This record gives sequence, C-alpha cells and structure tokens, in this order.
Amino acid sequence: MIQDDLRILQENGFVTQYEDKTGKIYVSQSTQIFICEVLLPYMPIEDFKNLLLQKGLLIKQFGCRKFIFDKRVIRGFHQPSMEWYYAVWKPKMEEKFGLRIHRKLFTTEEWFRKCVEVGRTEIRRKYPNSTVHQMDIKMCESLKEAITT
Repeated sequence: MIQDDLRILQENGFVTQYEDKTGKIYVSQSTQIFICEVLLPYMPIEDFKNLLLQKGLLIKQFGCRKFIFDKRVIRGFHQPSMEWYYAVWKPKMEEKFGLRIHRKLFTTEEWFRKCVEVGRTEIRRKYPNSTVHQMDIKMCESLKEAITT
C-alpha cells in the first residue's frame, strides 16, 4: 500500500487482524469493512484459498458488510483461482454472512484487466444461475474510492 492508503486505513480505524507471507487482512469494526491486501505478484491457488478462508473466519468473528480485495500487486492471472473465488467463496460468504458488497483494486495494466473481464465472462457462461451475478461488485481505482462507494 502507498502512504496515502496507510493514512486512509488509520483514519477509518482499520486494524490488521491477519498477516502471512501472502497477504494482510485489515478490519474496521465501526464500518464493518474488510480489506484483504495481496502481497505477492503471483499466488498459488492453495495460498489464495487459505487467505480467503482466513477472512471467512474473521467475518464470523467481526461481521462484514463490504469486502475490498486489493490485488494491485498481482501480475499473474490464474482463471481457476478466480473461478473458485466467484463460484464457491463469494456465494458461500453471502449465504453464511449476507456479504454482497465487493470492491476490487487491480493493477492498471490493461492486459491484466482484460484477463479479468474475459474470466468473468467465462464464469457467467459456466454458472449462469449463480447468486454472484446479483452482488454489488465494482472495480475501483483507489482505496478511498473502494471504501466510499
């Protein structure tokens, strides 16, 4: 995260609740917003799943109305990870905890954003009846935008 992001975290009362080599999870109890920051340019699927499963444990503890996924450092796109995240993890978090608001932060590299777009299209095709398609999911350009929208 850049200096401005760290200031925003502090101003909004975010506290680090989990950290390992792959990522950090910050929680603001007053706003019930979670931020998961990925720390590696590429993350094997098992590490990706573990990080999100840790987040699920924290949601159970603190409650969560909005999830911000900061993947700005990722430089390797992996469709099976994205598919698991959309087709399994998001619907499970909605079912168990009512989590429907998701914000994404990606690299500004156009090729990566295009991969994400193509990946989402494939998920819509493979899982046309998934509840994930009715969720409030937006890509944002800054942490501040992700928190305020």
